[in-house]
Amino acid sequence: MTGGDDSTGRRRPIASWVVRLRLAASFLTIVPAGPPEPASEDDLAASFGLFPLIGFLIGAALMVEDVALSVLFDTAIRSGIVIFTLVVITGGLHLDALADTADALSAGGDRERALSILRDTDVGAFGTIAVLFWIGLQWSALGSMAGSRRLAALYLAPGIGRWAMVAAAAGLDYLRAAGAGSFLRPHWSWFNLRVASIVAVAAIIPVFSAHARMAAAAGIVAAAAARWFYRRWLGGVTGDLIGAAGAVAELAAMLAMASRIG
Repeated sequence: MTGGDDSTGRRRPIASWVVRLRLAASFLTIVPAGPPEPASEDDLAASFGLFPLIGFLIGAALMVEDVALSVLFDTAIRSGIVIFTLVVITGGLHLDALADTADALSAGGDRERALSILRDTDVGAFGTIAVLFWIGLQWSALGSMAGSRRLAALYLAPGIGRWAMVAAAAGLDYLRAAGAGSFLRPHWSWFNLRVASIVAVAAIIPVFSAHARMAAAAGIVAAAAARWFYRRWLGGVTGDLIGAAGAVAELAAMLAMASRIG
């Protein structure tokens, strides 16, 4: 019996959530945070709801980095370094997903060809343009901000983007091999969205402002639009489509924070 198990051998609730958090961290970052023992299917499914928490933790780390770099560099250079750090620490997962999704859009209404492109690991012209566009806008938006708003943007955008991944997939079919999309089974799909939303609301409260409200609204709109589009386009989602929704929502949140409105 391990320290996280009760006398019957069942894992305590807190231990289960720790396992789920570690699974989420290992999936979304290059940090080797996975649990030492194989996780259950329920833990794998429930870890999806904790994606926003990992996003906000990444954002908090970027805030610390930005403050440290401010001693050495001006705003533009710091912005580039921080965005590079974001790409590295996430293993480029969201950008790879964005590139694959952008390439799949070139198939138009040909569903089978689009799914085939999503399975292909090569990046085409559409994908390359999408990634460059994302990096350029993120860099420009972040570089236009200073002070508390800049730090809040660094903190909020990754978390809102990971919330959007959960929201965009909620209630949709997973278009891959059976079992891989257990997190989208009806029970887990809506449970994860509730957990993700509670986490996001709690994380936003400490930095709440007019711009934070706009960033949250931008993330909600991006997630809703992605969900609607995926349902009409392919009838469901894949890992790449979920990741692309997160990347778009993250960019939307960053642009909202940089807006002159508010």
